[in-house]
Amino acid sequence: MSGSDSESSSKTRKFKSLFKAGLSKGLSKGKEGLSKGKEELLKGKLHVEHALGLGHQPNVIPPDEPGLVADSRVVAIGWHPVPGGGWLAETGLGQLISKKINNYPDPTQHWAILVGDYCHQLWMDENLDIIYINGEQAQNEWTLYEVGKTRLNDEALREAGEMVIYNMREKQKGYNLITNNCQNFALNMLDAIQIGRHKEFGTALAIFQRATGKGSISELFLAKLPEAEEQDEKPADEIVQHAHQVMEENTTKLDTHQSLH
Repeated sequence: MSGSDSESSSKTRKFKSLFKAGLSKGLSKGKEGLSKGKEELLKGKLHVEHALGLGHQPNVIPPDEPGLVADSRVVAIGWHPVPGGGWLAETGLGQLISKKINNYPDPTQHWAILVGDYCHQLWMDENLDIIYINGEQAQNEWTLYEVGKTRLNDEALREAGEMVIYNMREKQKGYNLITNNCQNFALNMLDAIQIGRHKEFGTALAIFQRATGKGSISELFLAKLPEAEEQDEKPADEIVQHAHQVMEENTTKLDTHQSLH
């Protein structure tokens, strides 16, 4: 082999060696970058979950049996702002709403049912599937609108909230800004608990308990429900319609085209 051939062969081996080293280093950095990317994605997901407070929360309603209270209580719908709620529109807009819809409810404006000292709400778990939560009604936290009355006690209301979410999840378990949101829950729960619906509530709750194995409603409670059906100011259907109108008039609407551009 001539000197020039030997030199050429040496350069080729050196080039291959450098190429392999560079490729190995590049792959290593690529894997490191992918790992960091996944880590950042996880951090972002956890940050969003923390900001929104996603997931189940402790039940604050004292243990009791479902029952009736002596006097009817006011049922209110109320809203308060949700810190970080705008993320729902920004990151999931394409999946959560149709392009054919011109506007949608502001996801930072959260609605719930409030009776006595407690609020009853639709919320989301870490997979953005709907769940039921409750909490103590903090002073001045909610903007309230009185819409009906009920004679159900707090435990009966808690079970009503669980039942409503169960029925909603049977149709669609994932949260949706239009079809499966806090407003839908509030109207469904109002319809279930208001005076004029107590007898139907007892039947529905018994079916729910049999389907889920959660509790066993007493015959005494069921027998007393018809006695609690004193006439309210409006028929039950009109109360729900009125509540829906109140929500429409007091919920900010966001334009999809403006949000997407």
